[in-house]
Amino acid sequence: MDCRAAESDAALPAARPHLVILDVPPDRAVALERDFRWSRPPVPCLLLARGEPAPLTRAHLRQLPATAPRQVVLADAFAMIEEATRSAETRKRRLGEHVAGATAIVADLFDSAALGAGLQRADVDRGTELVLAAVSDVGIGAWLEAVWRHDIGVYQHTLGVAGHAATLGSQIGLSRNDLRRLVRAALLHDIGKSRIPVDILNKPGPLNPEEIRLMQRHPEIGATLLAAQGDIEPEVIDVVRHHHERLDGTGYPDRLAGAAISDLVRIISICDVFSALTERRTYRQPASGPEALAIMVEARGHLDPDLLRAFSPVMLGNSALAA
Repeated sequence: MDCRAAESDAALPAARPHLVILDVPPDRAVALERDFRWSRPPVPCLLLARGEPAPLTRAHLRQLPATAPRQVVLADAFAMIEEATRSAETRKRRLGEHVAGATAIVADLFDSAALGAGLQRADVDRGTELVLAAVSDVGIGAWLEAVWRHDIGVYQHTLGVAGHAATLGSQIGLSRNDLRRLVRAALLHDIGKSRIPVDILNKPGPLNPEEIRLMQRHPEIGATLLAAQGDIEPEVIDVVRHHHERLDGTGYPDRLAGAAISDLVRIISICDVFSALTERRTYRQPASGPEALAIMVEARGHLDPDLLRAFSPVMLGNSALAA
């Protein structure tokens, strides 16, 4: 196992470490621990405390006196690595179950919509909880890698957008209820595609003008379908109808602009565009995270710049989207 020493002000390692041993003053330890906590799951940290113990209370943290014998430090370090390995195996199994469950739910929702049957609100809520639990547990990178291992077409995109929405919503501090509403909207944002001909959805190349016209009907179709349900929030229906609107008024179907576009729509629009750019398509290679961000920034006036900045760490720091 490789070991590497670094100064406390050095950049975080590109590859996820098995364990970080912090031999720094308590105030610096708190800041560093916060950096490593950003990863999902959090990186285990062992602090060699000098003086009073640092106020670190999370489960993935342990402290030893800086004067502890070397063999004690090593014993604790290897115990933490073993514990993290066991936890990783549990999370991997749980992730597989969450992805399989969410995929089945999205497939059922699309099938029901295609047949003109009502959607089960309980299924939407259960799918929402599966996405939130998985992304909180393992992070967006592992979620995307698991989703991409399934050849599930439009469902793959839906689950990718939902994962990004859960990540961005958490990043900007949405309440739990707002986060649930956001992920519900993500799971349903493309439900109108259930009524678009399959040969257009699965066409292995760019669409012609008539096919584009048909495809651009999916937001209206989806919103109409959900409005008839009677148990879907207006905010979610707003996202379904307007996730292709752009701040400068060049989007569709209603050519909304500026303040007429709600915050939830703005969030889903960013997640939708980013997912589309970074997904594998038969007619093009996926963009990396930095490439996708550059494209989105270049399209000035389309997407909310403040939300785009908030989402940038996810776009640039996700190993699943590396160049």
